[in-house]
Amino acid sequence: MQDISDERQEKAFITMRNKTLLFLSICACFVFSACKKKVRPESIPTGPVNLTIDLNLPSNSHLIGVGTYGYYLGGVKGVMVVHDFDDQWYAFERTCAWQPLTECSKIWGDSLNLNIRCGTFSASTFTPCCESSFSFNGFPSKGPAFGNLAQYQIQKSANLLYVYN
Repeated sequence: MQDISDERQEKAFITMRNKTLLFLSICACFVFSACKKKVRPESIPTGPVNLTIDLNLPSNSHLIGVGTYGYYLGGVKGVMVVHDFDDQWYAFERTCAWQPLTECSKIWGDSLNLNIRCGTFSASTFTPCCESSFSFNGFPSKGPAFGNLAQYQIQKSANLLYVYN
């Protein structure tokens, strides 16, 4: 009778030890995964910008509607002005937030998917630089980029937009 009781205690001890080891292993996984080195995004270069965009001019009148955008000279790779669906105006450096110093990291508006993407245009064909995409307010929505697009100041007065830094 004593042997049966000893066997039960030994099995209970082994079961408890296995559960404890499993619990400690799971805890160790959480601790070590939390210690991953966080990748710091590269700084997006910006340049001097001082634009006045007259929305009365035919070349800029498309910006009156929400969900539209235009490209302008200035900054490092240019300036993208966006009239977002929330009726807010945004001005971005045309440099992608992911690897901004590479040649192909230029942002472009995508009218079909209603977002901003990184890449190049050649012969009317878009070639992505990375899989990053951004909402029209500059926040990343997909891809390796996890930082926002670099923004310039923008103010609207009557039918004039002032973009500056």
